[in-house]
Amino acid sequence: MRKDLLIENPMFWTPGGTPDFEKIIELSDIEFAEFYLNQMEKYRDNDGWWGEKGMPHCSECQQEIPGPTQLRRYYGNSMHASCFKQFYEREGNKEEKSEVMNKYWQRIASLILTPKRAQ
Repeated sequence: MRKDLLIENPMFWTPGGTPDFEKIIELSDIEFAEFYLNQMEKYRDNDGWWGEKGMPHCSECQQEIPGPTQLRRYYGNSMHASCFKQFYEREGNKEEKSEVMNKYWQRIASLILTPKRAQ
């Protein structure tokens, strides 16, 4: 795991203490995928998902989400990658007023994540 691609990295924060999405969306496709997967793995590691707290369920189809590579988060809602893509195409891009946030969510909608290789 590249430590520089963790949300805790100060370069991903504005002076006001919010994520700097302008910098995040400028990551290369590979870096963006790793950055996002790192965030989804934190739900597993910090919140106990896919462990003692069980599997999260998709807010769209209500089915279990099998692992971090299939998890997409949108304003507190958990979805499968495919459900998120359909949801965002249907509703999400109409709600976002910010061009930066639209680009961020569009990049997430197009992500294909694979598990990291054992190190």
